[in-house]
Amino acid sequence: MELHQAAGRLFALVPQNPAELHGDVHNVAQVLAEEPEMRRAFIALILAGVALAVSRRVPTTLVCVLVLAITSFVWFQVNHAREGVILLSFSPSHGLTEADLLVPVVVMVAGGLWLLGQLWRRRRRAQEPATPIRIPSPTS
Repeated sequence: MELHQAAGRLFALVPQNPAELHGDVHNVAQVLAEEPEMRRAFIALILAGVALAVSRRVPTTLVCVLVLAITSFVWFQVNHAREGVILLSFSPSHGLTEADLLVPVVVMVAGGLWLLGQLWRRRRRAQEPATPIRIPSPTS
């Protein structure tokens, strides 16, 4: 399959109106209700993304990135039950499916929100007035 055909199939997945969006959300909710492993992995992946988006310090961010990587791996292992439409085939037994797109979306949204938070905190720190340093006077 050519790359432009795969891109066309990918963009065909985007809902064209609110009714299609509601139907897609309903289908996802139904699959998650029927597959407890997928539901747990989905919730863990979303929570890891949220934790990364709100993390502030370097150690916390590194832990969140590690947890996001682990939950992404788990998602790729459990989503085989209901992968959805095959968007791009690499071989007869391997390909890119609708369910595989969840991980990049979560990573991009979490990373983007984390970057925005970092920029906002830096801008806020730059606008704060500098506190004067008080040097105690020597007592004689």
